[in-house]
Order: sequence, then structure tokens, then C-alpha cells
Amino acid sequence: MKTYIYPENLRATVKLWFWNVRDFIIICTGVVISVMIFAKLWTPVPMAFTICYAFITLRAEDTAIMDYMTSAFRYFCITQREYRWKKGE
Repeated sequence: MKTYIYPENLRATVKLWFWNVRDFIIICTGVVISVMIFAKLWTPVPMAFTICYAFITLRAEDTAIMDYMTSAFRYFCITQREYRWKKGE
């Protein structure tokens, strides 16, 4: 007899540790390619890019660091802020 374990929310995205499965596969592929390049050319640049991508795609609950950086950039650089002062009565 097989036992199936279902998540609490069936519509939630699939996560593996702190990343989505898609991001985890990209990180694993990047690590493998980076190690091969490092072994052949002795350059740590691809590994640095892989580590940066892994850090940026970390997810805490439903928010990734990239989502936070995007909204901060939008708030500080793109969107127009409007300030209104009214005389007190």
C-alpha cells in the first residue's frame, strides 16, 4: 500500500530548499559548468555568477530577493512620488 503526502496548498509552487525547482536546476547546471570551466581554465568568474544567481533567487516564504530588489528599484528610480502638504486647521 502506497502512502501519498500532499502539500497543504496544492496551487503553491514547488520548492526545493530555498529555491523554486526551475531555479534549483539552473543553479545545479551552473555549478557543474562552472566547475568544468574552473578545472580547465582556472578562472572563478562563472562560479561567482552562479553564486550571485543563487543568492538573488533565494526565497523566504513567497518573496525572493530579486522581487525585493525589483520593487526597491521601481520605488526609488522609476515611479513618480507625489507629496502634498495641507495647512493644519
